[in-house]
Amino acid sequence: MSENHDSLGASVAYSELVATDHKDIILLMDVESAVSICSACVANKSANPVDVLTLWFTKLLGAYIDESGRCVLAAREMCKWFTIEAQTGNEVNSSHIKLMSAAQEFVSAFRDRLLEAGERLVHILAYLVFIIIDFCLVSDKSHCQVVVDLQLGTLSLVKDSIINSTEVHPRLATLMQKIMETADTEGTRTGDLQLSVQTAETLAHICLHFMSTWHANPTDEKMPNWLRETVLHLCDVAINHLNSTFGNDKPNVPAENIEELVDCIRSYILLLYHILQKGVVYVDDDVAACLMDLIMCEQTRPSYYSEIEKQQLISVLVRPHVLDILELVYTFQKCQDYLISSALGTPQFDYFDACMDFINAMSTDDADVLPSTCLTLQQIFEYLFKDAKNFVNGERYNQVLDAFGCLLYLVGNIELHRYFCAGIFQKDFITSQVCADILMLCFRLKEANKCWTDRGIKEAIAYWHKCNNSYAMFSTNPSQLHVQRFLRYFHCLGKQELPVISIQNFRLLSAVAEADDHLGMKILKRLELISSSAPTKIELYYEVVALLELLVHHDQIDCSHWFQRTSEMAKKLFGIDKSVSFANAYFKLLARANGSTQLLILRGLPPNVGCTNWNREKFLDSCKVSYDGQLRAFSARHAIDPLFKALQDVSATVVDGSFDLSKSSYIRHGDHRCPVSSLKRRRSELAPKEILRKIYEASIQLAQCTANFDPADWELHKKVMANLSGIVP
Repeated sequence: MSENHDSLGASVAYSELVATDHKDIILLMDVESAVSICSACVANKSANPVDVLTLWFTKLLGAYIDESGRCVLAAREMCKWFTIEAQTGNEVNSSHIKLMSAAQEFVSAFRDRLLEAGERLVHILAYLVFIIIDFCLVSDKSHCQVVVDLQLGTLSLVKDSIINSTEVHPRLATLMQKIMETADTEGTRTGDLQLSVQTAETLAHICLHFMSTWHANPTDEKMPNWLRETVLHLCDVAINHLNSTFGNDKPNVPAENIEELVDCIRSYILLLYHILQKGVVYVDDDVAACLMDLIMCEQTRPSYYSEIEKQQLISVLVRPHVLDILELVYTFQKCQDYLISSALGTPQFDYFDACMDFINAMSTDDADVLPSTCLTLQQIFEYLFKDAKNFVNGERYNQVLDAFGCLLYLVGNIELHRYFCAGIFQKDFITSQVCADILMLCFRLKEANKCWTDRGIKEAIAYWHKCNNSYAMFSTNPSQLHVQRFLRYFHCLGKQELPVISIQNFRLLSAVAEADDHLGMKILKRLELISSSAPTKIELYYEVVALLELLVHHDQIDCSHWFQRTSEMAKKLFGIDKSVSFANAYFKLLARANGSTQLLILRGLPPNVGCTNWNREKFLDSCKVSYDGQLRAFSARHAIDPLFKALQDVSATVVDGSFDLSKSSYIRHGDHRCPVSSLKRRRSELAPKEILRKIYEASIQLAQCTANFDPADWELHKKVMANLSGIVP
């Protein structure tokens, strides 16, 4: 009976609250009593929770607003009452809409007094508002203007309530989480685009405000939860809009709304950029993954779209801001790890564009490159050339060269330079070629921007000269071609004089000597002078080979007389198994000779069954298909080695889709090794006449460059003259 009496009393009291004018409420009953009565009525179901809440928004809160501390208690109970309503399973009806209208009118009318009451009351009431909105979103009726007005008014109230706050209270963090949940639900409805953007702007404003007063401890590798969740929310919303709208390049919104949607995506990305720019110094695995997913999203690239209009929209409104974000986050190790793990762990996707963006972000950053970032860059390079696909794609290959070459020039990092220098000597041809091209682009950029000093050029010449001399005299190691390329470049850049023609200078001459009639004639005269003794004197044999190799590059020099005069000597050398170097150089030069000279040598060339000398076989093959009938006739008795024909057929194959581009198809298995005999062969000392001749030739060349002598050079010159004076008879 007592319980029924209490329920009846609560109902009567509640009826009085409903009937009493709001000006008299505070005289009739205090806040605690009003809350107690309403709670009892909701509990015994004598009053509908929605009606009770409407009463508080239309009358009671306004009456008790000056007692802000006690209103907080009422606001907490109001949240509980609506939770009871949400659990009943009732559908959204007119009473819910009426409740939202009442809440909107209250927020608008009592805005200033709520701000005076303090952020505690504002945050609890805002939380209640978003609970109500979230509940009503399941109905199409929720998208009436009152919802928009209520949400925007509440967001504005929350934004202004934190003006003087210096610390994020857990209560505010909970409210922010609820706002994000509501925004996620609204984001699925294209009609709420602007409302979602304004909601995101409020969240970003709160973060930016508190980031101004929150000083992250560099040793504390943890983001505040309110900041972390906001960053994740902004990333997710932008990615979801991109995927749902442009997935498979088929928008799910009307064409007239595409520009509005892209502009909204831009807004999310800009908000994210402002937060990151404010001073985020650490990201965890989830945040790094979300950021990189946005950066690597295909839909952020104009090339993804087939229509020009969409390309322009993305390139203007989205792409630049995504790259701005990448410039802020690329240094985070977590982001780098995610990029590398994605590239290495998901082979079905192509991360070429993402890798290029990463390199370009490094190039635009003036900060020093950390060792960990250098390692990431190396892993990116290895990913790009894990096979030959990017190497044979001309457009992509040029992008790689531009990206790495410019980066190498701009950052000036010694570890990166060492990495690419070492790459020249790698076993696979593609890595060697790419590293050489990247270094050359870097060097030419330095030259174009006048960054080379005389000292730098001399040091570069000395370095590449040392590398060039580390090869055997007639090495066929492909990496030497790149070394000679750099040596030739710096030799020309430094305007160096050609060295004296000698066996000691062969490697340098073969790298830097250009086709020149005067030089070619000097080489030919020296060749004619020593050729008769070549088979019997080992040092002259190697000099002959060296001179032949040099003459190959002087195709304007007529060597027919030398071929005629030395044909018998050549036959003797062909019969010696160890004269491979001579045969190589001889037939390379013969291939450039005129028809009559080739015929002369061919007629006297004995068949050599089992010969595998590439240049000899190449010469014979060219004779077999020559327009000259005599060359074809005399070459008929020479059989071409099957191995040569097989290699020739492969080289003539057109590269198509079936061509093997895997790394195993082009890597060299095993290091280059020179024959032991050639490394340890003892050479006889030069004859006095030869020494005297070399001194004479060097003195002629020296006389042309004395203008460049420094004091040390003149001091050495005096010592040379003193030595020569000492041997005068």
